[in-house]
Amino acid sequence: MIDYQTLTFDYARCSEQTPDAQASVRPVVVVGAGPVGLATAIDLARQGVQVVLVDDDCTLSTGSRAICFSKRSLDIFDRLGCGERMVEKGVSWNVGKVFRKDELVYTFNLLPESGHHRPAFINLQQYYVEGYLLERAQELPNLEIRWKNKVTGVAQRGTPGANDAHVALEIETPDGPYTLLARYVVAADGSRSPLRKLLGLDSHGRTFKDRFLIADVKMEAEFPSERWFWFDPPFHPNQSVLLHRQPDNVWRIDFQLGWDADAEAERDPERVDYLRRHLAAVLAAREHGAPVQGYFTWSLLDNFEWAEGYASRFGLVHVDFDTQERRIRDSGRFMASMARGAALEEAAR
Repeated sequence: MIDYQTLTFDYARCSEQTPDAQASVRPVVVVGAGPVGLATAIDLARQGVQVVLVDDDCTLSTGSRAICFSKRSLDIFDRLGCGERMVEKGVSWNVGKVFRKDELVYTFNLLPESGHHRPAFINLQQYYVEGYLLERAQELPNLEIRWKNKVTGVAQRGTPGANDAHVALEIETPDGPYTLLARYVVAADGSRSPLRKLLGLDSHGRTFKDRFLIADVKMEAEFPSERWFWFDPPFHPNQSVLLHRQPDNVWRIDFQLGWDADAEAERDPERVDYLRRHLAAVLAAREHGAPVQGYFTWSLLDNFEWAEGYASRFGLVHVDFDTQERRIRDSGRFMASMARGAALEEAAR
């Protein structure tokens, strides 16, 4: 099975970078090799349009990110030639349940409609979607993909709408800059699009003021393939939680934290690094004969420290001292992984 999250793609020089290259205007350049950019490039190439797709990175997405794809999206994937793979890999669902605390208060069933080829929804991690789209794009001879090509400038040449009008893109690469000309340019480089920023076309939408902790948890569970949503659950009081099943025994869990939550308090990468290195040293000592019988981490919760009071926080679990709400930090998840054996194997390597 291909691990799309770890794939990297080679940078290659293009024709515009060769000495004495003749400037030619490409019909379409798509900027951004995410789901939208790949789908746009594939759709154009299928209709005979020569397309150049540029991306400033050389990898696909990591983590589940967008996971829920509707029937309409699946119809589009069918048109692009990769819908069947998406459905075969994805988890189909049509039942949703809403709980308040631990009481079921609402349920819905999006029953398959007669004459419809695809289910209402599938859950599929974004890296699979990008991977399948990329493999489809690589099959098309009139679609060229250029990795590590970053757009740093854009200029309109000629009068828009005129026969000779085109766009000049300044591209930065590991071998230096070059100019890429295009009749049309598609900005598909994300919600914080650098290309739109270069054009002064920043998005001015509204921000939904909330924060969420989103986790992909790999586990074997007997839960049905349903969408479960909790208001004020016993395990996360006064907030909401969403649970979705994904392929490969991965479960997507979205924890509402609230707009005032300290995002950095939920993460402690330095502590995780310390624990990983310290655990490796403990394992090495045990292999050399030290009588190691266990490992104790101080402390489980943020608490009152005799010398520093409440100023220093060192718990695996963050504690809001005003509300007494508790949230597991990354270091806590690391220690949970150690208890399951996964972190022990990682530290041993």
